[in-house]
Amino acid sequence: GCVQTEQRTGTTGSVTDVTGTSTGLAEQSDPNLKRVDLTVYRVQKNGDTHLIPETVKYAPGTKTLAEAAMDALVNTAPTSKKLMNVFPKGTKVLGVKVDGDTATVNFNKAFASRGQGSYNEMMMVNAVVCTLTELKGIKQVRFLVEGKPIDTISGHEDLGEPLKRLTGMIGKPLKENE
Repeated sequence: GCVQTEQRTGTTGSVTDVTGTSTGLAEQSDPNLKRVDLTVYRVQKNGDTHLIPETVKYAPGTKTLAEAAMDALVNTAPTSKKLMNVFPKGTKVLGVKVDGDTATVNFNKAFASRGQGSYNEMMMVNAVVCTLTELKGIKQVRFLVEGKPIDTISGHEDLGEPLKRLTGMIGKPLKENE
């Protein structure tokens, strides 16, 4: 056993994977894991209805690019102090599936928590649509909560059909010092 080796040599050994297979644990903690630039769309704190594109460096690990983009949008803070994350506390992306030109994003119940107001609902929904349609081949987005289609969150946005990108809602990126 390990104890006898330690007593004999005074050192503890390390385990080396010689099989060529990996559990994935080492990759997740590896600081050199490949990071990709993803464009996510953020909401401005000043109430403007233009979404601002922001580039996020993200290590997708085993996630698809669509899942990584949603995770980055929901779970990372904006780099600019002028931008905010409008997703309700506890929002989680349960999965993203792409079929043809349609991405279907599945959120947990927190995403559809009531009382967000028309502005937050509109901006949150369109941030998801703009972020996913930034990826090659995705033209529209369908929303699910806990695996079931939803028609609306709080009655402000119609989510019954897949949504396309509203290019008029996209603002210019902020300068580095903004």
